[in-house]
Amino acid sequence: MEPEVCTGIILKTNGYSDTLKIIHMYSKEKGYLSMIAPSALFKRKTGTVHPFQCIEAEYLPNERGGLQRLKSANPLVSHPNLYMDIVKMNILLLWGEILHILLKNEGTNEPLFHYITQSVDYLDTSQGDTGNFNLYFLYRLALPLGYRINTDSWQEGYLFSPADGSFHPANTSATSISGPNTARIIHTLCTCPLEALRSIPLNRTARNILLDVLLLFYRHNLNLNFNSKALEVIREIFS
Repeated sequence: MEPEVCTGIILKTNGYSDTLKIIHMYSKEKGYLSMIAPSALFKRKTGTVHPFQCIEAEYLPNERGGLQRLKSANPLVSHPNLYMDIVKMNILLLWGEILHILLKNEGTNEPLFHYITQSVDYLDTSQGDTGNFNLYFLYRLALPLGYRINTDSWQEGYLFSPADGSFHPANTSATSISGPNTARIIHTLCTCPLEALRSIPLNRTARNILLDVLLLFYRHNLNLNFNSKALEVIREIFS
Protein backbone atom coordinates (compact mmCIF):
# COMPACT_ATOMS: atom_id res chain seq x y z
CA MET A 1 0.00 0.00 0.00
CA GLU A 2 1.32 3.41 -0.99
CA PRO A 3 1.76 6.01 1.78
CA GLU A 4 -0.36 9.17 1.70
CA VAL A 5 0.45 12.69 2.82
CA CYS A 6 -1.82 15.21 4.50
CA THR A 7 -1.57 18.50 6.38
CA GLY A 8 -2.99 18.13 9.87
CA ILE A 9 -3.20 19.84 13.21
CA ILE A 10 -2.64 17.64 16.26
CA LEU A 11 -5.50 17.75 18.75
CA LYS A 12 -4.19 15.36 21.39
CA THR A 13 -2.00 12.32 21.89
CA ASN A 14 -2.44 9.22 24.04
CA GLY A 15 0.07 6.64 25.17
CA TYR A 16 -0.73 3.23 23.67
CA SER A 17 2.25 1.32 25.02
CA ASP A 18 5.82 1.99 26.12
CA THR A 19 6.83 2.35 22.50
CA LEU A 20 3.68 3.54 20.71
CA LYS A 21 1.48 6.64 20.76
CA ILE A 22 -1.95 7.37 19.31
CA ILE A 23 -2.24 10.76 17.63
CA HIS A 24 -5.61 12.38 17.00
CA MET A 25 -5.55 15.12 14.39
CA TYR A 26 -7.79 17.15 12.14
CA SER A 27 -6.48 17.26 8.59
CA LYS A 28 -7.16 19.62 5.73
CA GLU A 29 -7.54 16.84 3.17
CA LYS A 30 -9.17 13.97 5.08
CA GLY A 31 -10.92 15.48 8.09
CA TYR A 32 -10.52 13.75 11.45
CA LEU A 33 -7.84 11.04 11.61
CA SER A 34 -6.37 8.86 14.35
CA MET A 35 -2.91 7.42 13.83
CA ILE A 36 -0.55 5.12 15.67
CA ALA A 37 3.15 5.89 15.68
CA PRO A 38 6.36 4.91 17.45
CA SER A 39 6.99 7.13 20.48
CA ALA A 40 10.57 7.61 19.27
CA LEU A 41 9.21 9.52 16.28
CA PHE A 42 8.37 12.41 18.58
CA LYS A 43 11.79 12.54 20.22
CA ARG A 44 13.69 13.40 17.06
CA LYS A 45 14.64 17.00 16.47
CA THR A 46 13.05 16.92 13.03
CA GLY A 47 9.88 15.25 14.25
CA THR A 48 9.13 16.91 17.57
CA VAL A 49 5.48 17.92 17.65
CA HIS A 50 3.21 19.49 20.24
CA PRO A 51 -0.55 19.90 20.75
CA PHE A 52 -1.94 22.05 17.93
CA GLN A 53 1.28 21.84 15.97
CA CYS A 54 0.51 21.93 12.26
CA ILE A 55 2.36 19.06 10.57
CA GLU A 56 2.86 17.34 7.26
CA ALA A 57 2.00 13.74 8.04
CA GLU A 58 3.05 10.78 5.91
CA TYR A 59 1.04 7.69 6.79
CA LEU A 60 -0.11 4.29 5.63
CA PRO A 61 -3.91 4.38 5.33
CA ASN A 62 -6.02 1.69 6.98
CA GLU A 63 -8.67 0.75 4.42
CA ARG A 64 -10.72 -1.01 7.08
CA GLY A 65 -10.99 2.16 9.12
CA GLY A 66 -9.56 2.71 12.58
CA LEU A 67 -5.96 3.70 13.17
CA GLN A 68 -3.72 4.82 10.32
CA ARG A 69 0.02 4.15 10.68
CA LEU A 70 2.04 7.35 10.89
CA LYS A 71 5.45 7.18 9.24
CA SER A 72 6.68 10.76 9.66
CA ALA A 73 5.50 14.05 11.13
CA ASN A 74 7.22 17.24 9.99
CA PRO A 75 6.26 20.51 11.72
CA LEU A 76 5.18 23.20 9.28
CA VAL A 77 4.69 26.20 11.57
CA SER A 78 6.63 27.38 14.61
CA HIS A 79 4.75 28.76 17.62
CA PRO A 80 7.56 29.89 19.94
CA ASN A 81 5.28 31.55 22.51
CA LEU A 82 2.69 28.81 23.00
CA TYR A 83 4.73 26.11 24.62
CA MET A 84 6.49 28.36 27.13
CA ASP A 85 3.25 29.84 28.50
CA ILE A 86 1.34 27.68 31.00
CA VAL A 87 -1.94 29.59 30.46
CA LYS A 88 -1.79 29.15 26.69
CA MET A 89 -0.80 25.51 27.04
CA ASN A 90 -3.85 24.89 29.24
CA ILE A 91 -6.04 26.55 26.60
CA LEU A 92 -4.62 24.22 23.96
CA LEU A 93 -5.24 21.20 26.18
CA LEU A 94 -8.84 22.33 26.66
CA TRP A 95 -9.35 22.87 22.93
CA GLY A 96 -7.83 19.45 22.26
CA GLU A 97 -10.23 17.68 24.62
CA ILE A 98 -13.29 19.47 23.22
CA LEU A 99 -12.32 19.23 19.55
CA HIS A 100 -11.40 15.56 19.94
CA ILE A 101 -15.06 14.96 20.88
CA LEU A 102 -16.66 17.44 18.47
CA LEU A 103 -14.73 16.44 15.35
CA LYS A 104 -14.65 12.63 15.57
CA ASN A 105 -17.13 12.31 12.71
CA GLU A 106 -16.10 15.46 10.85
CA GLY A 107 -14.98 14.99 7.27
CA THR A 108 -13.14 17.43 5.06
CA ASN A 109 -14.00 21.01 6.00
CA GLU A 110 -11.39 23.52 4.86
CA PRO A 111 -13.06 26.58 6.50
CA LEU A 112 -12.97 24.69 9.81
CA PHE A 113 -9.33 23.68 9.33
CA HIS A 114 -8.34 27.28 8.58
CA TYR A 115 -10.38 28.60 11.51
CA ILE A 116 -8.48 26.32 13.90
CA THR A 117 -5.02 27.03 12.48
CA GLN A 118 -5.59 30.80 12.33
CA SER A 119 -6.86 30.78 15.92
CA VAL A 120 -3.71 28.98 17.08
CA ASP A 121 -1.60 31.56 15.24
CA TYR A 122 -3.47 34.35 17.03
CA LEU A 123 -3.15 32.69 20.43
CA ASP A 124 0.59 32.41 19.89
CA THR A 125 0.99 36.18 19.50
CA SER A 126 -1.83 37.51 21.70
CA GLN A 127 -1.27 39.22 25.03
CA GLY A 128 -3.77 40.12 27.72
CA ASP A 129 -6.93 38.60 26.25
CA THR A 130 -6.16 34.88 26.25
CA GLY A 131 -8.89 33.92 28.74
CA ASN A 132 -11.57 35.71 26.74
CA PHE A 133 -10.14 34.52 23.42
CA ASN A 134 -10.49 30.95 24.69
CA LEU A 135 -14.28 31.39 24.92
CA TYR A 136 -14.38 33.50 21.74
CA PHE A 137 -12.80 30.61 19.83
CA LEU A 138 -15.13 27.97 21.29
CA TYR A 139 -18.33 29.94 20.69
CA ARG A 140 -17.41 30.95 17.15
CA LEU A 141 -16.38 27.39 16.34
CA ALA A 142 -20.11 26.70 15.90
CA LEU A 143 -20.18 28.60 12.58
CA PRO A 144 -17.64 26.51 10.56
CA LEU A 145 -19.25 23.41 12.08
CA GLY A 146 -22.55 24.50 10.54
CA TYR A 147 -24.39 25.38 13.76
CA ARG A 148 -24.44 29.17 13.87
CA ILE A 149 -25.62 30.82 17.09
CA ASN A 150 -28.51 33.08 16.10
CA THR A 151 -27.17 36.44 17.27
CA ASP A 152 -29.87 38.28 15.32
CA SER A 153 -32.43 37.09 17.89
CA TRP A 154 -30.75 38.84 20.85
CA GLN A 155 -32.27 41.79 22.65
CA GLU A 156 -31.43 43.32 26.03
CA GLY A 157 -32.87 41.16 28.81
CA TYR A 158 -33.25 38.06 26.65
CA LEU A 159 -32.06 34.58 27.70
CA PHE A 160 -30.01 32.09 25.67
CA SER A 161 -31.31 28.62 24.82
CA PRO A 162 -28.61 26.02 24.05
CA ALA A 163 -31.33 23.79 22.57
CA ASP A 164 -31.82 26.01 19.51
CA GLY A 165 -28.91 28.45 19.73
CA SER A 166 -31.25 31.44 19.90
CA PHE A 167 -32.12 34.18 22.37
CA HIS A 168 -35.62 34.38 23.87
CA PRO A 169 -37.55 36.80 26.12
CA ALA A 170 -37.59 36.02 29.83
CA ASN A 171 -41.22 34.90 29.74
CA THR A 172 -40.59 32.41 26.93
CA SER A 173 -41.76 28.81 26.99
CA ALA A 174 -38.53 27.78 25.21
CA THR A 175 -35.95 25.81 27.15
CA SER A 176 -33.52 28.47 28.35
CA ILE A 177 -30.52 27.95 30.57
CA SER A 178 -28.78 31.32 30.85
CA GLY A 179 -29.56 34.48 32.72
CA PRO A 180 -29.71 37.80 30.83
CA ASN A 181 -26.13 38.77 31.72
CA THR A 182 -24.73 35.46 30.42
CA ALA A 183 -26.85 35.85 27.28
CA ARG A 184 -25.43 39.36 26.74
CA ILE A 185 -21.87 38.06 27.04
CA ILE A 186 -22.58 35.17 24.63
CA HIS A 187 -23.91 37.69 22.10
CA THR A 188 -20.83 39.87 22.61
CA LEU A 189 -18.41 36.93 22.19
CA CYS A 190 -20.14 35.98 18.94
CA THR A 191 -20.22 39.47 17.45
CA CYS A 192 -17.41 41.65 18.83
CA PRO A 193 -14.14 42.39 17.00
CA LEU A 194 -11.00 40.75 18.36
CA GLU A 195 -9.64 44.00 19.75
CA ALA A 196 -12.68 44.35 22.04
CA LEU A 197 -12.10 41.04 23.84
CA ARG A 198 -9.92 42.36 26.64
CA SER A 199 -12.62 44.85 27.63
CA ILE A 200 -15.15 42.09 28.49
CA PRO A 201 -15.08 41.72 32.31
CA LEU A 202 -15.17 38.00 33.15
CA ASN A 203 -14.24 36.30 36.42
CA ARG A 204 -13.73 32.57 36.97
CA THR A 205 -17.38 31.97 37.89
CA ALA A 206 -18.63 33.71 34.75
CA ARG A 207 -16.21 31.74 32.55
CA ASN A 208 -17.33 28.45 34.12
CA ILE A 209 -20.98 29.30 33.43
CA LEU A 210 -20.18 30.24 29.83
CA LEU A 211 -18.32 26.95 29.33
CA ASP A 212 -21.22 24.92 30.75
CA VAL A 213 -23.72 26.69 28.49
CA LEU A 214 -21.46 26.10 25.48
CA LEU A 215 -21.12 22.38 26.19
CA LEU A 216 -24.91 22.13 26.45
CA PHE A 217 -25.22 23.88 23.08
CA TYR A 218 -22.89 21.39 21.42
CA ARG A 219 -24.54 18.44 23.16
CA HIS A 220 -27.95 19.47 21.80
CA ASN A 221 -26.91 20.48 18.30
CA LEU A 222 -24.29 17.84 17.51
CA ASN A 223 -26.08 15.10 19.46
CA LEU A 224 -22.96 14.51 21.54
CA ASN A 225 -22.57 13.03 24.96
CA PHE A 226 -19.80 14.59 27.04
CA ASN A 227 -19.41 11.73 29.49
CA SER A 228 -18.51 12.36 33.12
CA LYS A 229 -14.83 11.53 32.59
CA ALA A 230 -14.54 13.95 29.66
CA LEU A 231 -16.34 16.68 31.60
CA GLU A 232 -14.06 16.13 34.59
CA VAL A 233 -10.96 16.55 32.41
CA ILE A 234 -12.39 19.62 30.65
CA ARG A 235 -13.35 21.34 33.90
CA GLU A 236 -10.05 20.49 35.56
CA ILE A 237 -8.13 22.10 32.69
CA PHE A 238 -10.49 25.07 32.49
CA SER A 239 -10.25 25.86 36.19
